[in-house]
Amino acid sequence: MDSVVLMGESLCRVDPDISLHLTLPEAPAAVRDWAARRPQVILSTARPDGVSGWDVKPWILRQQLSAGSPEALWLDADMIVTRPISAIVASFPPSSLIVADEWDLAGAVRWSQLWGLAEARAVFPVNSCFVRATPAHRPLLERWLQMTRDSRYREAQRVPFDRRAFHQASDQALLTALLGSQEFGEVAVDYIRLGRHIAQCAGPSGYRPHHRVLDLFRGLPPLIHCIGRKPYEPRIKQGFLADLASDVSPYVLAALRIARDLNMHPQWLDARTSLGAILRGLTSGHPAMAGLPLAIPHALTMKGAMFRSLARK
Repeated sequence: MDSVVLMGESLCRVDPDISLHLTLPEAPAAVRDWAARRPQVILSTARPDGVSGWDVKPWILRQQLSAGSPEALWLDADMIVTRPISAIVASFPPSSLIVADEWDLAGAVRWSQLWGLAEARAVFPVNSCFVRATPAHRPLLERWLQMTRDSRYREAQRVPFDRRAFHQASDQALLTALLGSQEFGEVAVDYIRLGRHIAQCAGPSGYRPHHRVLDLFRGLPPLIHCIGRKPYEPRIKQGFLADLASDVSPYVLAALRIARDLNMHPQWLDARTSLGAILRGLTSGHPAMAGLPLAIPHALTMKGAMFRSLARK
C-alpha cells in the first residue's frame, strides 16, 4: 500500500490533469484518506471478478474502456513518476498499443508458436509495467485476459518464478506472444524507451551507467520502475551487496523524496548498510548518482557474461 500511495502521489504532482483510478479492495484508512485529498484519484474497493495479481491488467483496462474512456493506461504500483506521462502518450500515434521496453533490451522473439498460435511476426519482448490501450484494442485485451486463464499458464504460476518457462513467466509473456500472432499481427505497437522514458531498475545496472550520467544533466527519466524483488516486501537475509543495492536503488531514493513530503516513514526506505548511507550522503540522495559505483562494475560483468555466451555459440 505504501508503493501505491507513493506512485499515485508522484503521478498527481507532475501530471495534475490525469484521472487516476485505483482498484484496492483492501485499502486501509490511510490510503482512503490520501485518496480523498487528491481530486484526481478515484478509489474503488470492488474486487475484480476472477482475477488477481498482475493478471488484473487486461481486466482493468477493459473495464475502463467499457466505461467510456477514450484511452486507458495501466501503470505498475512499483513506479515513481518524475515528469508528465501524458506528454509521452501524446507523442505516439493514437492507434498504437503503447508498452515499455524490457530491461535487458532483448532482440525480437517468436513466442506465438509456443502457445500454439499461428505466427505472423517477431516482436520485441513487452514489459507490461506501462500499457496504453484504446477501444480499438478491446479484442486484444479480451484475448489477453482469456490467456491468463489457460491451464498451462495457471499451472506455471504455481511454480517459483525462476523455474518457470520464459514464455509462461508472467502476463507480459502472454501479451508478447499475442502481438506476434496472426490474430493480432496487424496491431501497431510502440515502446516507451529505456533512458529517454523509463529507468528499468533490475539490479544495479538495469539503469545503465551512461543513462545515469546523462540524467544528471537532462533530469531523471519520467518513470522509475523497480523490477524484481521489492524493497517493501518482508526482509530476508540476502547479504551485504543485496542490501547495499537496495540502499542506493533509484526507485527507493526517488520514493524517499515523495515520502518525506508526505511525512511518511516506512522502514523499507531506510539505509540498511553504512556504505549505503555514505553513498546517499555524498550524492545528496540523487536517484541516478548514488548507485553509480555499483552500476559500473555490474554492467561490465553483465557485458562480459554476454560476450562469453556469444563466444561459446
